[in-house]
Amino acid sequence: METVRIPPPEAFPPEVRQLLEGMKAWFRIDVVPKMSLVTRVIPEVGIGLGRATKRAMPDGALSRAQKEMIAVAVSAVNVCEY
Repeated sequence: METVRIPPPEAFPPEVRQLLEGMKAWFRIDVVPKMSLVTRVIPEVGIGLGRATKRAMPDGALSRAQKEMIAVAVSAVNVCEY
């Protein structure tokens, strides 16, 4: 298994730090998830994943809260640490 060194949020360029702060506000959390930091190491990856997440999470047939609970359940079933 490969290891990725996760830089702290302050190590990213200002425009990425601004996105990370926006992510905390959007998810209503106090810290940036480690996986979000990993995806921002390669900007093209982070941008695409960020757009996909924003399209997937708004309320629709399921509420955002329901979608987040499904994500938690899937992560638990797959023994995901995130």
